[in-house]
Amino acid sequence: MAQITVKIKDNQKDAYNVRLAVFVAEQKFQNEFDDIDNICEYVTLYDGEKAIATGRYFPDPKGREDTYIFGRIAVLKPYRGEHIGMGVIGALETAAKLKGGKKALLLAEGHAVGFYEKCGFKKTEDRTVYSEGCPCYWMEKNI
Repeated sequence: MAQITVKIKDNQKDAYNVRLAVFVAEQKFQNEFDDIDNICEYVTLYDGEKAIATGRYFPDPKGREDTYIFGRIAVLKPYRGEHIGMGVIGALETAAKLKGGKKALLLAEGHAVGFYEKCGFKKTEDRTVYSEGCPCYWMEKNI
């Protein structure tokens, strides 16, 4: 693995390619892209020139001050288990803080709750939300 680098600008195409590989090709989601893609910003991680992971962030649409929503966090399969996901979370936190963010919220797929807990997130409620049939849970963290 080459040196891992992070981009927070001019990276939408790379972010989309990672999301297509993970959420559409691998997990078979049908509705990967939405209106939020027009307002959010992305972080992408690279192994050399290759985009290997991504996540998006945007101000809370409910108007909660200093709060950012993180989402569409994805790591290409060959890079899982290498702490790349934690790198995405760290990059999202840094990017949100640069814009004045103090709290992050995300909707975690059930199988990923443990990962996000390791990153310092806590479930906000036990209510299950379903996204394309997958059980998900809202989580939050002060950043």
